[in-house]
Amino acid sequence: MAAGLRFRIFGIPVHIDASFFLIALLLGVGGGTAVFIVSWVVVVFVSVLLHELGHAVAFRIYGQRPRIVLQGMGGLTSGSGPLTGSSDIVVSLAGPLTALVLLGLPAFLLQNPTGSSGTWDLVLRELVFVNIAWSGVNLLPVLPLDGGQVAASVLRRLKGEDGQRIAYKVSIAVAAAAALYAYQLNYVFGALFAVFFIAQNYNSLRQDRLARQREPLVPGYQALLRNDLDAAVSAADALLATTPPPVADVAAPAVELKAWARFATGGSASAAAVLEAMPPGVAVNGFLTGSMALDEGRTTDALDAFAEAFERSQSGPWSLIVAQTVARAGVVDQLTDRLLATPGAGVGALVHLQSHLFAAGRYPEAAAVGQRAFDAGAEEPAHVAYDVACSWARATRPDDALDWLERAVEAGLADRSLVDDDPDLATIRGTARYRAVTARMAPPTPTG
Repeated sequence: MAAGLRFRIFGIPVHIDASFFLIALLLGVGGGTAVFIVSWVVVVFVSVLLHELGHAVAFRIYGQRPRIVLQGMGGLTSGSGPLTGSSDIVVSLAGPLTALVLLGLPAFLLQNPTGSSGTWDLVLRELVFVNIAWSGVNLLPVLPLDGGQVAASVLRRLKGEDGQRIAYKVSIAVAAAAALYAYQLNYVFGALFAVFFIAQNYNSLRQDRLARQREPLVPGYQALLRNDLDAAVSAADALLATTPPPVADVAAPAVELKAWARFATGGSASAAAVLEAMPPGVAVNGFLTGSMALDEGRTTDALDAFAEAFERSQSGPWSLIVAQTVARAGVVDQLTDRLLATPGAGVGALVHLQSHLFAAGRYPEAAAVGQRAFDAGAEEPAHVAYDVACSWARATRPDDALDWLERAVEAGLADRSLVDDDPDLATIRGTARYRAVTARMAPPTPTG
């Protein structure tokens, strides 16, 4: 998202990615003449931007700070927080109705009834097509179009949790009808666009169904987080014992949950026995395979697995087990080196590893990782340095803790209330040096 244009309209930040102009150009190539192509790209740009500004103004009416992004085959306007009541419906309708009223209808009324082929008439026809025809399509009850968002909002109000699933089904049915209609008109692009929506909503419906089937595992993974391993195993066994047996996409996380719990109590051998029940073709979590390899003394294999896993995700309910395993094996420094050398992991992975080690009570290791993240240019250096200070304070190394608290303040830490109330800093709070450091921060905000 780095490439493209950035500017503000009425204070609203707008980012236009280069892909937006590329797709608009490709859609206009079939028009033949250079005049048509240039005017088409300009009309699409102005029309889509106005459409998104309609959403943005509606967001502002409801006290939101909107942002606009134009990319690929359309635009996206997001607010700064959740919408309440019926405001989501108003925001969804504001976009297509703005383009329809301000551009589509005026262009329709200004068209020459004789069908003149001049440049002005060409532009008017393009404005009518984009702002009336496209706005009409956008109001169809098909997710993720604006009409689909409205339909989903209404269905959720009428049917509760089932409303979203009904919205997916309605989207599939309407998109299928639209695909057939477009095909009959030889509008191949429109038909392909509708097929894309069918696939997208089918996948969303499938993911929703899988999420509901996995719901019994939620308390199991919560138990894993709090180290209640028996409860984690019980939740996994209960799901695996259901009749009919769960599908592979549901059974796999249950098997993995049980394997994590068994690993925490019996090591890699116990986990391996559980993983024999893993559905064929399902890849095991890299954090688990790395932990098992480390438990077996295969350090290189473990580091490879951890690096790949950190490239894909940063954390999960198993994070404390991984942190304990890495710390016990004494490979924190090696893992830190490896993550810094892995482009998809890097400093961000170190920040997460630091927090996992701290939560696992491995304070010296957490401090060491945090220091490396700080030195490597972490995105929020003040917070990273502060976490290092907390780690050293918990490790009862007050001088190191105060050194890093000073670094946090120098990097921009300004929340005096956080520092004064944080139990992690209890061991250094009574010192004269602590008072000197915090005196450089803004005083706590009075309450009451």
